[in-house]
Amino acid sequence: MLTVPEEFLLLTLKDEDGGFVDIPLEYQRAGFVGAAVMELAIERRLANDATRVWIVDKTPTGNAALDPVLARMAAADFDSNPDNLIDQLIELGDTVREQSLKRLCDKKVLVETEGRLLWFLKTRRYPTADGREMREVKLRLLEVLLRDGVPSPRDCCLMSLAETCGIISQIVPQSELKLARERIDKFSHTELIGQNVKHYVEIFERAMALATPAHM
Repeated sequence: MLTVPEEFLLLTLKDEDGGFVDIPLEYQRAGFVGAAVMELAIERRLANDATRVWIVDKTPTGNAALDPVLARMAAADFDSNPDNLIDQLIELGDTVREQSLKRLCDKKVLVETEGRLLWFLKTRRYPTADGREMREVKLRLLEVLLRDGVPSPRDCCLMSLAETCGIISQIVPQSELKLARERIDKFSHTELIGQNVKHYVEIFERAMALATPAHM
C-alpha cells in the first residue's frame, strides 16, 4: 500500500509524462508535511487531547519520508500546540516530497528521467511506469467525490490535502467542483473515518489557516 505522502504526490502529477501541477512552494511544502503527519496518525504513532499533539511511539518507521517528521515531533523542544504544527514542520516539506519521489521510483511506480529546458537548463521529470497507480488514486477520489463511494481514512486525508493545497480543480471537472467541495466538507467532519484521522484533518486545516505569512 502506498503512503499518504506517496498518493498525494501522485495527485500532483499533471500527466503520465511526469509533469507536475503548479502549486505555490510553501503550500507544496505544507501539503507534504501534512501528508506525513496524517500517515503517522493512521499508523497510530501520535496521540492528542484538546490542546496538544504528541508522539506515542518514536521508533523509526524505516520510511525516509516519515522519519524526519517523527523525529522532529519527538524532540524535547517541539511545541505540541496543534495550531503551530505547520510552522514548525514546514522546513521538512521538501524532504518528505523528495523521499516520496525516491520511494515511488524504487517501487517502479515512477521513472526518473532527465531533460533540458530552453536547451541549457537541466530538468527532471517523473513519468509513470504504466500510469496505473496514478489513475487508481484519482479514480478512487472521483468515486467518493462525485458518486456514492464511502471514503477510507486515507481518502479523507487526500481530499483535505488536495482542497487545502489548491489542486482539487486538477482532479475534478470544473462543472462538478461545487458538489465535490460539499462532499469534502461533509466527509471531513464525519465520524465514519474515525476520530483519529478526523482530528488530524482538522488540525492540518486549522494549522494551515494560522500559518505565518512567511510560511504561506
